[in-house]
Amino acid sequence: MLNHTVFRLITLIIALVMVPVAGIAADISADVEKILREVRQDQPVPAVDYLQPAEPINTDCASYRGGFRGIGITVETHPADDRVASLLLQIPGTDQTRQIFPAVKRVIGPPRYASPKKSEYGWEWPNYRSASLHYVKGAKPGEGSTIVSLFYR
Repeated sequence: MLNHTVFRLITLIIALVMVPVAGIAADISADVEKILREVRQDQPVPAVDYLQPAEPINTDCASYRGGFRGIGITVETHPADDRVASLLLQIPGTDQTRQIFPAVKRVIGPPRYASPKKSEYGWEWPNYRSASLHYVKGAKPGEGSTIVSLFYR
């Protein structure tokens, strides 16, 4: 009887711990979509709370860094302009490419290259614009980063 009670208690604790984790995983796709819709390539950098000015990477460009619900964000503008040239989203942890791919596709369209088994997706447009969605493995399982990038080649 005691073993059955202990088993039920452990099961309840595990279930309660997993509910927030599942909720976070479900929200990551919506969060990525929100960022991609707000920070648009070739549009002025939006005045959003999650982006702050940072030290520029390239001469005559403005740079912004920030985060939104665990997603790292880096933005750089065109030289001497306030329009977004590149956007980098970094989601630390396990591979999230399959979870966020539908959101990325809704915003920027279907990829030109797709290898779901390798967690790699690629886009190309005229005027040297490109994008990618991929996973970079870390030293240990779960220590990598899912990357969404929009940039000029």
